[in-house]
Amino acid sequence: MSPERVPYVLHFESRTVVLGEPAHLEELDALLRRADVPTRPTYWHGMRQDDPGAALNSVGTDLTAAQFWDRVDAGAFAGARWPVDLDGPLYLPAPPPWLQRARAWEYDPLAPALGAAAPGGWLRTPGWAGTENNDAGAPVGLLQLTDPDSFWVLGSDADLAEVAATAKELAPFRQGFDRLTAYFGPDDRIGCLRLPVVCREPLEDELIVQGVDIEPRFWE
Repeated sequence: MSPERVPYVLHFESRTVVLGEPAHLEELDALLRRADVPTRPTYWHGMRQDDPGAALNSVGTDLTAAQFWDRVDAGAFAGARWPVDLDGPLYLPAPPPWLQRARAWEYDPLAPALGAAAPGGWLRTPGWAGTENNDAGAPVGLLQLTDPDSFWVLGSDADLAEVAATAKELAPFRQGFDRLTAYFGPDDRIGCLRLPVVCREPLEDELIVQGVDIEPRFWE
């Protein structure tokens, strides 16, 4: 059984965008709105909210990382069910478990790059309640985020090392893999990988053969 897919929380300048399963995104959108946060949901294939079969593919906000998680807690508090009598059990309001386990990255325009691409990449940052959620084996994201010609690989430390090794093995035989670029944080850990979009299909095929659970999200 594949691990449960949890969202990717991406912080960029003073904005936060969350990518994930449509049902999770719908719940997150409602949670943020309970906390009086204006959101910008987007839908697959350019559809609109009222279109038949429309499914969310992102929820955006004008919030920094700290503000985002503060509003998540506020939304959970606003939606909490309180005991009807003094003897009833009282539970501390918290966001849903899938959001507590969400993995988060922040874009650093100065992140050092090892490879052919320019500096500036996604570095792992704490998620809800300061947790990092760096478990290996969760789905590896292949995400087209900033331009049409490249994509980013987001995952745990162990998974990124495995994908980097696979890309290096493919480099002598497949176009584009010689441009593999890794981005490092202040602790010298790899935060993400970047590859030309021409590498998408061969990398997907190889990772599937290896049994790696991948989550491709491309502009299509």
